[in-house]
Parts: sequence; C-alpha cells; structure tokens
Amino acid sequence: MTRAALLPPVLLGLVILLGAQMVGLTLEHLLGLPVPGVVLGLVLLVLLGLLRPTRSVVRAAEPAAAPLLQHLQLLFVPPGVGIVLEVQTLAQNALPIALAVGGSFVLTLVVVGGLLQALLRRQDRRRGTTGSSGAPGSGPRLGLDPDAGPASGPGTGRSPA
Repeated sequence: MTRAALLPPVLLGLVILLGAQMVGLTLEHLLGLPVPGVVLGLVLLVLLGLLRPTRSVVRAAEPAAAPLLQHLQLLFVPPGVGIVLEVQTLAQNALPIALAVGGSFVLTLVVVGGLLQALLRRQDRRRGTTGSSGAPGSGPRLGLDPDAGPASGPGTGRSPA
C-alpha cells in the first residue's frame, strides 16, 4: 500500500492542490513568466484532468476542492480589503481603470459576437439551410421569427400571417 493511500482523502486532495500551486510558482520563478504561479498551477490541474492517465490525480483532489468551492466567496474578502485600503489610489487612476475595464468589455463583446455569428453561419452551411432571402447567414435564427406575433409559431395551432 502506498503512503498516499494512507492519507485521509481531504488531506491528499490538499497535498495535490498545494503541489500544483508550488509547481506553478516554481515555473513562474524559473521561466520569468508574466502569469501568476497560482494560475499556472490551475492550468496544470486542468491539463492533468484532460489527460486520461492522470485523471485520477485530479479526482483525488476533489474531496479538498469541493469544500473550498462551497466557500469561494471568502476568497473575495482580501481583494475587498485591498480596494478599501487603496481607494485614494484608485480614485486618482479612475479614468485609466474605467477605460481598461470598459475597453476590455467592448472588445470581448465584439469578439464573442463575431465568433457566434461565424459559428451560426457554419452551422447553417452544415445543415444546408439558408435564411429567408436565400443568402447564407441571413434571416431568423434559433427558430425565432421577428415578424411573427406572440401567438404564432409551433405549439400554438396558428401559423404566422
């Protein structure tokens, strides 16, 4: 019997989680990456979960991860305290912060919208369907007809006029 099997499941899970964090911190330090080591450790855990031979390692971490996820809101307390302590610095840099947050929101919205449109066009091509005008990607999507009233459509017994 291995030593790992002798550990209680929660303790073994904590060892796995902290080990992944330490590997991430080590990678950050050795490679000089601009990504926090904790994030690298999390990516490592995701990669371990994707590979079939190492999925059991991630499953072994679950008894420790589940209670941590149940109390995830407690992890927002330190950043909240930091915001209160640095409110003057945040006020002095309000415009750049607002532009960064707003800009990243708009950029994300545009990228996701474009991706969704491309995926919907691809789905239409695969199904061999076109919109109402005959051009790919035009016309109503997802079974919604913008010209139909609320009482028309499937399941109502009435067809759109």
